[in-house]
Amino acid sequence: MDWSRVAFVGLLGAALLAASPSGAADSRYSPWQPPAQAGGMPDLLKNLRSLIDEAERSKAADPTFLDDLRQLADTYDNPWPVRLVYDDFRDGDFTSNPPWTVSAGIWRVDTKGRFNGLRSTVYGPDTANAGPGGGQGFGSYAGRPRQGGGNDDEFAAIYLPVTISNSFAIRLEIAARDEGGRFDFGPYLGRGNTAYRISYQPEAASGLTLTRVTSQGERTLGGSSGRVNLGDGKSHVIDWKRDRGGNMIVTLDGRPAITVADPMIRKPFDGFLMVNGGGTYWIRSVAINGTR
Repeated sequence: MDWSRVAFVGLLGAALLAASPSGAADSRYSPWQPPAQAGGMPDLLKNLRSLIDEAERSKAADPTFLDDLRQLADTYDNPWPVRLVYDDFRDGDFTSNPPWTVSAGIWRVDTKGRFNGLRSTVYGPDTANAGPGGGQGFGSYAGRPRQGGGNDDEFAAIYLPVTISNSFAIRLEIAARDEGGRFDFGPYLGRGNTAYRISYQPEAASGLTLTRVTSQGERTLGGSSGRVNLGDGKSHVIDWKRDRGGNMIVTLDGRPAITVADPMIRKPFDGFLMVNGGGTYWIRSVAINGTR
């Protein structure tokens, strides 16, 4: 992107806006009207987000600056205008600002290497079937005492106590090195068995699934079409949006993966949880927006 051109256009626009309106009547120029095909605010925001995504992929600007631009665009048409959580782990510390809590396994922040971010590795005897299933609720991993302390633990779990509105937008940037494993994440309610979760299983017929977990059991609400490979040496973005009516859309790298409706859980959530059920994962950033 030619940022000098962008700056020039911005300065030119500022100069035009600063011009005295009293001189318009004496000008030999007639008032300009934008062409009909130029579009309005929706098109402007769409193009702006496209430029932000392009700059992010090509590393053409500071990530914090791009995130600020994305938040600015969101203030105009975003149903989730309140930033609840943002952490890219660049400070090297996940125990403060915001304070994550480890309840199982080992989590650490990688600041050097191919991927930066919050890293977890789990080597289990049967990682293909590992995960927070088998009757143990997803939410029960939050708030319980830390279990174990090594990479040979069955799971690695970490959670962040934070109020999340029932309507939310979650954005997770993740990279993986799979050993036939599993990764789950989502908001939880209380310290019991209530949550929505997205599960990634590279060897499953549906690589991504969306599940509702309650004390009555688990129900798979939807899944992606075909397998998903997050362990291809690239960073991937999972966007998960839920509106006030319980309609949820999950996209992977901008492409629709899951579309479901489930209004069963109506309360605000009490936190955000991630569980590694096998493999190596780098959580490069977590962003959660919502309402008040």
